[in-house]
Amino acid sequence: GLAVNVVSALILGRAHDHGHDHGGGHHGHDLNLRSAYVHVIADAATSVLAILALAGGLAMGWAWLDPIMGFAGAVLVAVWAVGLLRDTTRVLLDAEMDHPVVEEIREVAGAHPEWGRITDLHVWRVGKASYACILALEGGPQDLTPAAVRAAVGVHAELVHITVELG
Repeated sequence: GLAVNVVSALILGRAHDHGHDHGGGHHGHDLNLRSAYVHVIADAATSVLAILALAGGLAMGWAWLDPIMGFAGAVLVAVWAVGLLRDTTRVLLDAEMDHPVVEEIREVAGAHPEWGRITDLHVWRVGKASYACILALEGGPQDLTPAAVRAAVGVHAELVHITVELG
């Protein structure tokens, strides 16, 4: 079991290292890949702790070592799980509004004062480094089209789906 987990961790650890940068720092990580990686690392770590407890129990007669190592493993898994849960919750609760892409959208709109004002803006993650957005504008000219706004905002490659509402 330990060997399989180590090999799996090596494979998963290198799965995203394929010679280019997606930008966005830690925000570019795939939570599915990360959760699989954390799972096999946690499994490997608890296996090592169990082996150490078994060795200590056999060699030194320390029967108390097994429950201590079990508790240490549980704490380790809990710490990793809380971090993963926090990041996953941010995605599920649409809390990506602090991502730089939001400011980039605002800058594009600010460069076009003729569009009017932003009345609503929502951005959410739809992939590793891919975002969708809804942009609502009010007070622009009658001849302004959603396609024109999408074309201007769409210069940011991480925006893969843009919905524009004009009012």
